[in-house]
Amino acid sequence: MQVPLSDALPFLAKGAYIAIVLSLLSIFLGFAIGIVVAIAETYGGKVARYIAMGYENILRGIPLIAIYFILFFSLPLLLHIGMSAFLTAVIGLGIRSSAYQSQIFRSSIQSVDKGQIEAALSLGMSRGETILHIVLPQALRFSIAPWLNEYAVVLKDTSIALVLGIVELTEKATQLVQVTKDPFLWYGIAAVFYLVIVLTVVTIANRISEKYRIKGLGGMIRV
Repeated sequence: MQVPLSDALPFLAKGAYIAIVLSLLSIFLGFAIGIVVAIAETYGGKVARYIAMGYENILRGIPLIAIYFILFFSLPLLLHIGMSAFLTAVIGLGIRSSAYQSQIFRSSIQSVDKGQIEAALSLGMSRGETILHIVLPQALRFSIAPWLNEYAVVLKDTSIALVLGIVELTEKATQLVQVTKDPFLWYGIAAVFYLVIVLTVVTIANRISEKYRIKGLGGMIRV
């Protein structure tokens, strides 16, 4: 059975839209958690550092599909709470990404000149004020390019959400393959969708990185 491109492309575009929404929600959840973990690991006490390091290592060591199954099947049995497949995908992708984002932010925080921190403290600023007003504004600018690169990774990982029954881009392509028996065409078109989105993100990353580059610190980081 043949499916006209005029019908298939909007069908795939809906899947791409779901993938983009899922990836955006996940990356910002990961941002909120990751930056807290990075601060705890860099400036926290001994206990906070161990907890942050453990969080990173555990989530980076568990496959994303296993995180999905734990959230979707195990937690409802243990806590008697249920989550939709979409919410499960957002949380799973978000917390897994936060473990990688925390490394990005930690590296960026450590790139801030310690002399600036010492100067701020000597002027009477508290440690919290120094982190908030001196360290983070610079660290976030350092992390723009690698953070947007992480978004590209999260976007591609949305394809794994099909195990939860979420009909995103890859699953849409699979449905077309089942109807037409033409995997090369439909998975190829799906790959083009992903490529266009990722290249758009890369272009944005490089432009933002150039715009917000801190002068005097060498060339910008390109994705």
